[in-house]
Amino acid sequence: MRTIILTLLALAMSASVALAITVDINGTDYTAVNKNQNYGFIHNSNSSWDSDKINIVDYILDNRLGDGNLTYTLINPTGTWFANGAVSIMIEEIAGYRDTNTFGYYTMGGGLTEIFSGSDGVGATESFTLSPAAEFGFYLGVPRTSNTFYTEASKNANEIHAAIFQVDNSNTYILGFEDLRLTNTDADYQDMIVKVTINQVPEPSTMLLIGTGLAGLGLLRRRFKS
Repeated sequence: MRTIILTLLALAMSASVALAITVDINGTDYTAVNKNQNYGFIHNSNSSWDSDKINIVDYILDNRLGDGNLTYTLINPTGTWFANGAVSIMIEEIAGYRDTNTFGYYTMGGGLTEIFSGSDGVGATESFTLSPAAEFGFYLGVPRTSNTFYTEASKNANEIHAAIFQVDNSNTYILGFEDLRLTNTDADYQDMIVKVTINQVPEPSTMLLIGTGLAGLGLLRRRFKS
């Protein structure tokens, strides 16, 4: 009997861990919120433009990302990063334009660099590097409407077209894009869902410490030789 009880307790604990996904929007925990509720600017209308009536928040809470016990914190309006590159994985496309939409990155004052083309599908993985490190953001290209939407709202006439979630305060983010103008859409932010892991670049203070340490080692080496 004791063995059975311990087994049941273990199963209960494992089940609770699987349900521990948290979506944090402006300090509000949406873990226990019913689906199809209004999430501020992320919502699911009754008449979805897509066949699958699910928004980005529902997608995460359903554990469709398969990440388990994590917290996803909405960090909008932040939309750029400073690094020397990133790794991108396409998680989902739930959109009528999925066969033609593109995804890529842009640098400040630079052009657009495509990462995923319209023919790429779920699971596609690509990386890019920048030398030297620079500030960059991501974009969704929608050829059928001749639109390009950016992670920076200021580039979208101040419309937010990318819901950006930071995963457990790490350098990994979930980007959920909306591919139609917000005046003409359901704003579910799941037309393209991409996970990006930003390359970590040491902060200037860290680089200063490293430089100081190397200089000290060089001085000791010279003294040792003398």
